[in-house]
Amino acid sequence: MPQDRGDTRQRLLDATVAALRARGTPGLTSREIAGIAGVNLQAITYHFGSKDALVAEALTGLVRDRIAPIRAALETKGELPDRLFNALETITQVFNAARPDLVAYASVVEASSTNPTLAQALENLHAELADYLATLITDLQRDGLIQDWVQPHAMAALLIAIGDGVAMHSHYGEPDVEGVLGQVAMLLLSAGVGESASPPPSMGGVSSSVMRSEQRIAGGASL
Repeated sequence: MPQDRGDTRQRLLDATVAALRARGTPGLTSREIAGIAGVNLQAITYHFGSKDALVAEALTGLVRDRIAPIRAALETKGELPDRLFNALETITQVFNAARPDLVAYASVVEASSTNPTLAQALENLHAELADYLATLITDLQRDGLIQDWVQPHAMAALLIAIGDGVAMHSHYGEPDVEGVLGQVAMLLLSAGVGESASPPPSMGGVSSSVMRSEQRIAGGASL
């Protein structure tokens, strides 16, 4: 019985993600991907045009899947500090649960320096994320929750750069995800309107990191 075209396409995407998690992009071949998927080698050209286009689409889908729960946390109702720390806790959970995905992402970023197809896919992905974050920040400014000095697109670019940095670090070491997110939280809360907000006590590791940062700042101010 012939394979369903949609099934073949998805199997190739799943196989590519599995290969990227296992070994990254160096030496990854179309034949290896087709073998993992259990499909004919020509299926890659038929469905995607090239191996690079397949890798680009697989990575884009992977990142979108990982970002979905973070976006959901940001878009919930409630006070800004609660929404922010819920989102940061979700990011921590995603990073801890998806370390192979970070390695896969970092590998594609590294390969993109000499691969125009992968570079374009990453540029499109970053533009999509930047537009989303900039719109979110603009909405928060409109609601009086973020100060006007914050430039939405510049802040969005900074947040993406921080995420990329943590992902690249995971390619060769063990990044301090909670520590970094704690600093991000302090940065974002410092841009808020009104009195300084304290992290909710139920926010776990990220909250503790922020509290430690606040204590260091207070200690330095008393010198």
